[in-house]
Amino acid sequence: MHANQQDVSGSTQDSFMYGEDMHFRRSVEGGDLCAIYVHAGAGYHSTNNEKNHLKACNDAAKVAMTILKNGGDAIEAVEMAIRLLEDRDITNAGYGSNLTMDGTVECDACIVDHYGRSGAVGAITQVRNPIVVARLVLDASILPLSLSRVPPNFLVGDGAVDFAESHGVNILPKDFLISEAARHRWQTWRRDLTKAEAEERKQTEKASVSNQRSFHSAPATPALATTKTMSQPVTPTNGDQPESRRHVVSKHAVADGPSMRFSKELNAYFEDDGAGTDDHLAAMAQARKRPRTDGSTYDEEADAIFDPDMNALSPRQRVYRPPSEDQAHGPRQSQTEPDDHITDTVGAIAIDCFGRIAAGSSSGGIGMKHKGRCGPAALVGTSTAVIPADPDDPDEQSVATVTSGTGEHMATTAAAQTAADRILSCTRRSQGQLETCTEDEALYSMIKNDFMKHPGVQNSPCQGAIGILAVKKTKHGIYFYFGHNTDSFALASMHSDERKPVCVMSRSRQSGLIAQGARKCRARRASKD
Repeated sequence: MHANQQDVSGSTQDSFMYGEDMHFRRSVEGGDLCAIYVHAGAGYHSTNNEKNHLKACNDAAKVAMTILKNGGDAIEAVEMAIRLLEDRDITNAGYGSNLTMDGTVECDACIVDHYGRSGAVGAITQVRNPIVVARLVLDASILPLSLSRVPPNFLVGDGAVDFAESHGVNILPKDFLISEAARHRWQTWRRDLTKAEAEERKQTEKASVSNQRSFHSAPATPALATTKTMSQPVTPTNGDQPESRRHVVSKHAVADGPSMRFSKELNAYFEDDGAGTDDHLAAMAQARKRPRTDGSTYDEEADAIFDPDMNALSPRQRVYRPPSEDQAHGPRQSQTEPDDHITDTVGAIAIDCFGRIAAGSSSGGIGMKHKGRCGPAALVGTSTAVIPADPDDPDEQSVATVTSGTGEHMATTAAAQTAADRILSCTRRSQGQLETCTEDEALYSMIKNDFMKHPGVQNSPCQGAIGILAVKKTKHGIYFYFGHNTDSFALASMHSDERKPVCVMSRSRQSGLIAQGARKCRARRASKD
């Protein structure tokens, strides 16, 4: 598999809007690399909207890097990156989120600092930026209370709204956070649900009449079992996928095979750029058997599509440029392509110049969810995890992960924490035992064995979809890994020696396969040694 990397240029209006109110407490003193990694959800991103999703990731990374380069904490960068994503109606977080059965917006968010301390809110309403409230909960949770009371680090529902109001957050009218797109989705889903329920009643009545005529009759199959659900990212079958969605394109495309084909509109805005970076991207393999750099080969199943060896990027890169005013009104994508099916969490991981790591997630939850449902974005260890550096560790290792996908399954498998543990220890589960492996292999095994093959996932009527973004920080550098079994995963990464974020729309060639990618950058201290 290859990841479709794009350098998304554009206006920095949002960066200035968010940056002008920031008052940094200090200048940069740490002197080492800082970095930001963001994602806008796993699922299916329509090629019609691909640029909008990547633009959101691009702008979130830019505003976070502005904070980091001015001496801001990693926790501040995470909060601002997610806040920007929440304000984009194309994401399922904050404004424009999916609606509940009652037609209202209820959001979840959490944030974790470099000590592993967290603040979270669940099923919060009438707040534009849930991540802001989660940060306030975190800040309040580390302050002592009278009578030795324990301060909360997780608030839900009305309690979260009251807490937000008492800390100066604007409480908005309930319909203020509903975008037109979200309202349209809700109306469509309501019609589909009404039809499905009517069909189910019809089948039940038919079975009842049949049972009265015969003592044994085959039970009716509920219509809902064959209806498209709103509770999971939709993964179309291969036969239904247009060619531009079945294959993945790469920033360093060097082949002319089918995996290198760009969609017509997108390809019009690509041009060669000689500028390179010192980072690395894991080369993805489609074939079952592929030579390693040491001459040996590995033979995995069809969905083993990672390469544990990190190969340098080609010096020639295909860089995305925004369309000119004339191009913007050029040929359009086919209107028959499916809309976005992104029902998942957005997230961010940051490392500041002092080596501190932080992470956070935010989501509007699944469409047509029950009122009061607390989603995975609010659950530490499910959507977000940070393993702090051990003071006795000579390598100064710390790991952060954020996830996106089927929330109930991610909660069952403690997805973020499990992925963080596997990547920190470089282990994977095999025949009931843990064995040593690379970080790439650890992430692949976590998705395949710890998540997809988990009994709770396999014995569920809902699809097991997941996307994972992971960062490992050591004294030698910063290592970024991602993997997903969904059709696509939108993300961006940037470190302080880069001028622009590297934005990726990773697309799987085939539904259910695990797509992966990686980057790394050496610490300045390590480079001098």
